[in-house]
Amino acid sequence: MIVNPADPSEILKTLFPFSMLNDEDLQRIAPFFEQIHFPAGATVYSDGYPAKDLFFILSGKVKLLYHQAKEDRMLGVLGTGDHFGEEVLTGSVTHQTRAVCLSAVSVLRIKGNKARAIADAWPVLHAAFALFQRTYQLTVTQKLPWRAPEEAVELISRRHPFFLFMRVFLIGGAFLVGFSFLLFSALASINYFVPLLILSLLELMVGTIICAWSGLEWGNDSFILTRERVCVQKKLIGFYESRHESPVNAVLSVGVDTSLLGRLLGFGTVTVRTYTGDLQFKRLPYPYVIYELLEMRREAEALESAQAEKQEIREALTGKADRATGRKSTSSVNSGTQNQVERSGSFSNFMARFFSLRTEKEDSVVYRTHWWIMLKKTALPGFFLFVVILAVLARLLGFLSIIPEVVVYVGALVLAVACWGWWIYQYQDWQNDVYIITDDQLIDVYKKPLGMDDRRSAPVKNIQTVEFERKGLINLLLNFGTVKIKIGNEEFTFDNVYQPSEVQAEIYARYRATLETAKKNEQQKFVEWIKTYEEIQKENQRANEDENG
Repeated sequence: MIVNPADPSEILKTLFPFSMLNDEDLQRIAPFFEQIHFPAGATVYSDGYPAKDLFFILSGKVKLLYHQAKEDRMLGVLGTGDHFGEEVLTGSVTHQTRAVCLSAVSVLRIKGNKARAIADAWPVLHAAFALFQRTYQLTVTQKLPWRAPEEAVELISRRHPFFLFMRVFLIGGAFLVGFSFLLFSALASINYFVPLLILSLLELMVGTIICAWSGLEWGNDSFILTRERVCVQKKLIGFYESRHESPVNAVLSVGVDTSLLGRLLGFGTVTVRTYTGDLQFKRLPYPYVIYELLEMRREAEALESAQAEKQEIREALTGKADRATGRKSTSSVNSGTQNQVERSGSFSNFMARFFSLRTEKEDSVVYRTHWWIMLKKTALPGFFLFVVILAVLARLLGFLSIIPEVVVYVGALVLAVACWGWWIYQYQDWQNDVYIITDDQLIDVYKKPLGMDDRRSAPVKNIQTVEFERKGLINLLLNFGTVKIKIGNEEFTFDNVYQPSEVQAEIYARYRATLETAKKNEQQKFVEWIKTYEEIQKENQRANEDENG
């Protein structure tokens, strides 16, 4: 159903990116929009149908599905302030996604040609729509396995393309100059034609590989904003990989820094400040537009939390709490169970299962350090044990005859027992160090065999940031690294755990579930207060009636 809002410009003020325009500009573009209501369960558009409109959600929830050959993939659940239908910005003739209303939904609709027209007229809208377009394209091509299915992505941005161009231009140019020189020398030489030609082709091949590597490295660094968290993801192929993230509700402020060159070319540094540190991404395009988006997302998170809490209290008071709780618990289980470590039949996962690097016990998950760390710990006693065995075999074969047989065998027995004891000690030392994730706590256990037992714990609900990193070729090949969790003024580290990205996702899923449980408990307590107050009121009313009667 189409309705005409009393003052469309006032509504546009609450929506990104139109909030960056002044009142006069809003009045000029307001006639291009129309307000539409959809009932719960309605399909706004389906994949394969012509892409004509861009939508901005005023109220309600919309589920967005991306069409794939085998199974449609959920891109997330969108809420107030979000947009969908970006295919009209990419130039796609038809929709690749399907938008389904999960509740009664009110949207502002603008025709695709009108959207492109206002983008051409206002540079700030052009920048925002360019971010919409790139985010959509990256969201449908990158699966982001750490993201929960219902967690919608609002922004994915890479560094400014200028730096990719400069890197490829300088590196490629240098190798082309060297290739041209060697090729010219080969053509001009009679005796060294073949060696110089081979050398020039090798240099061209190396230059091509390095340029391709530079492009991949540029594409692997991303600044990501979802409806729940801010994430900085970096990867240097063969050397380093990390992902730093913070919940949106833990963000204190957002800052932008630009240089003269950055203002001329349109790039800058965006810094997200949290209780325990900063998430920083340099050389982002359209930094001020991204800043406005982050500020609106932060404010919207606080408003949505308050509205959701109010709605849930209303449901609890009207007897709908059980159904709401059931929906939440299902969501929490789905979020927690999607991050299973051993899901494929690779050698790494086989070794992870063999050494029990991840085990589940009731409502907790126990992680051990990677088996490579165990091999490093036991390598020296294992080596000495191997030497003892070689010495015994050598004596049996007639070597080492200058040493008395009794001395060799007795010494070998003593050394074998000592080496076995050393090996078992080191293995037990590796096995005793565990990291435990429960529904409400993170526990770090550091225990020495026959020695100290150090156990640290912290509540999951106080998590401020979660990040992981993998450094070095061995860590990347065997897929293990360190997960860092900042809780208040302390930092917990899960060192050398297998698949650190999955561990990070597991921790974040527990964090989400803990917040939901805490919120539900607070609401239930509030409901009990209200019910108790009503009972007291009724008792007082009956007492007054008895006195008057």
